[in-house]
Amino acid sequence: MRLWKWKALDEKGNIHRGVWEESLASSVVAHLRRQKLYPVRLRRSILGSLGTKFNSQGGKLYWARTCRKIGTLLEAGIPLLTILDIIIEKESNLLRKNRWQRVNQKVLGGNDLSTSLEGFNPKPGLFLESMIKAGEKSGTLAECFLDVASQLEEEYFFEQKVKTALFYPLLLLIVALIVIYILSIIILPMYETLFQGLEAELPFVTKALFKVGASIPYLFGSVLLLFILGRVLRKKDNPWTIPGTGQIRRYKVLMQFCALLGRLLNAGLPLLDSLTMLRKITIRTELYRLIAELELAVKEGKRLSPVITAYDFFPVEAAKMLSIAEESGKLSEMLNFLATMFRQELEEKLQQYTRFLEPVLVLGMAGLVGLVAIGVLLPIFDVSTHIR
Repeated sequence: MRLWKWKALDEKGNIHRGVWEESLASSVVAHLRRQKLYPVRLRRSILGSLGTKFNSQGGKLYWARTCRKIGTLLEAGIPLLTILDIIIEKESNLLRKNRWQRVNQKVLGGNDLSTSLEGFNPKPGLFLESMIKAGEKSGTLAECFLDVASQLEEEYFFEQKVKTALFYPLLLLIVALIVIYILSIIILPMYETLFQGLEAELPFVTKALFKVGASIPYLFGSVLLLFILGRVLRKKDNPWTIPGTGQIRRYKVLMQFCALLGRLLNAGLPLLDSLTMLRKITIRTELYRLIAELELAVKEGKRLSPVITAYDFFPVEAAKMLSIAEESGKLSEMLNFLATMFRQELEEKLQQYTRFLEPVLVLGMAGLVGLVAIGVLLPIFDVSTHIR
């Protein structure tokens, strides 16, 4: 999509200005004419396009608030088209206003909301798109929006907690590295001259510290190069993750899997169709393989529990619960229960991680500061012994 700035006249000769996202200029002109506007100037905005790509990041809180708003209004009995009109009217960002206008036009044209949101920026994400589809199939769109809002809010505030915990230690680390580098290029030559005059050697800790400090620019360049190469070569199903969050990501995927499959089964969809839909929207390799195996088992008339038990992705107790539910014919109810259980487990893991992360980072920075202090002060004590 490209961003276009336009200037147009209405039937009364009034001037209107705005921006619109479209691939071709002719599509922008067609849109303006449908609005009974006659373009007099149209040009592509390069800087605006770059800003659009930048704003596409960090849309989690935006979608959490939007889903909460839509879900609450739907529960109040307000029609979806009216809700879209309200969002368009209240939207202060001109680009997002245009995107919601496009969504509104697609819904008016008879498309589902899940289909109409394709290409929206910031991207809704697979979880939100899937929950909307499940809500449209089951007639529980309001509940799905509220569930997504709660999940996105939890994820956003967890990320903020982690960023807050990381900010001050990382800031201290950067300052410490800068100080070490400055000391290595200013203080080290003075120390070397002094110790040469006394016919003594610098302490090993000091020499090692200053040698590392002098190579900091090269180390930084190497890390930056590796980071860029990693972003270029990484796979789509293997995104960047914060170290130590493996269990958190696992419970998040389990919760989403159970919530989505439960919603689709409650909507009356056959089990095979529900699994096929899940497989199409997932990007996690391990979950994709599991769903493919479950599809194959359903086609062959086999039970799901042996396949789930064979994979280590599901906890043992959850696999047993699904096996019992499958025998009793209450699979959708058990999936909804497991989704709630995994949500609680996820909250506990988030809290444990933040409680563990903060003291570890503080202790690490304290050790680094202590090492710098020892490396700088130790030569002074050695000089005093040699003078005596």
